[in-house]
Amino acid sequence: MRRLREAVAGLDVGMLVNNAGVAKPGAVYLHEVDVEAWVRMIRVNALALTEVTAAVLPGMLRRGRGAIVNIGSGSSFALPSYPLYSVYVATKRYVLEFSRSLSVEYKSSGIDVQCQVPLLVETNMVSSAARLIRQFVLTPDAYARAAVSWIGHGTLCVPNAVHRLQGWYICFWQDFITDGSLLRRHLKQRVIFRRLRSWRKSQGNCVATRNNNASA
Repeated sequence: MRRLREAVAGLDVGMLVNNAGVAKPGAVYLHEVDVEAWVRMIRVNALALTEVTAAVLPGMLRRGRGAIVNIGSGSSFALPSYPLYSVYVATKRYVLEFSRSLSVEYKSSGIDVQCQVPLLVETNMVSSAARLIRQFVLTPDAYARAAVSWIGHGTLCVPNAVHRLQGWYICFWQDFITDGSLLRRHLKQRVIFRRLRSWRKSQGNCVATRNNNASA
């Protein structure tokens, strides 16, 4: 953060896009993972976003203009819950409320603050299981094109029409139906992730064994 503040001190930062985020360790119950994993997620998804925003705001205020775009998640906006991703969705809800309040605070100073809430985009954060729903998963380029066109148009937005259609469809279902469906889907993802972790661990052990044999 010290290096960042020094780097932006002499720059005219017109726009900040807070896009960094992590969803690992994926679909798990809270008690199944060491608490440090959740702390790391909170540091990236919430704390870092807050610190970077605070670093660029003084310059924007001096110039009387600027835009801040925070990437939230449809999981914290369009859905009643997001089971097995409880910490992730909580950090994204923070982003949403943080953005809403900042927008009110700084709009009169010429600074536009927006929270975009995409649903599924084909990145490393989206599991292979989720990618099976191909018609609802956007490529990064497709999302980026829509996202740029929406900057400056509202405090909260779902930029892509496919995602808006998906959110509209979700609203038709009662919460308990959506909750149950998501829990079943995420439990399946949990099984996949557990198998992947076991496989990676076994591969790591094999490499370590080969290295030890080579050293001997």
